[in-house]
Amino acid sequence: MKLNNYYLFLVVAILFLGCKNDKTDSNQTDSNVIESNITDTNLKDISELSYIEIYRALFVDNNGGFDAHGDLYGQDAVSYLSISEESSSCGNIMYLSNTSKDSITLALKSSFNFPGNPNKEMLRAYQLPPSEKISIGNSKLCYNGKAYNIKKEITSAGFNSN
Repeated sequence: MKLNNYYLFLVVAILFLGCKNDKTDSNQTDSNVIESNITDTNLKDISELSYIEIYRALFVDNNGGFDAHGDLYGQDAVSYLSISEESSSCGNIMYLSNTSKDSITLALKSSFNFPGNPNKEMLRAYQLPPSEKISIGNSKLCYNGKAYNIKKEITSAGFNSN
């Protein structure tokens, strides 16, 4: 009877460890798939990148504002905004500053020309509190060993009506 209990315990232990190892391998496989997808995206030709892939490449630290269309906010607050730059390994890091005492909502256009890609610009909206400075991406996109110029332009800016 003792021997049967021993075998039963051994079978349960093997099944438990086998399932646990399968789960670990599955997680590692999922991680490898995710990593290979990121690698595949990085190796795509620039002409094949979708709008969202370009967005992710341009705004790697989630500083891309929210999607905007048209002249949304007028021109009243444009003179209170300034763009400054700091040197980086790929072009310059660009910053947007609000010199006003009021919050400003603005639209910022990023223009680019990636050979063969139909996407040529992105218009993103931001809310910028008084005296704040935020990163708005780089002046260049370094991708697959090449550098592409990115032009930033404030298309409209108005004071928040709070």
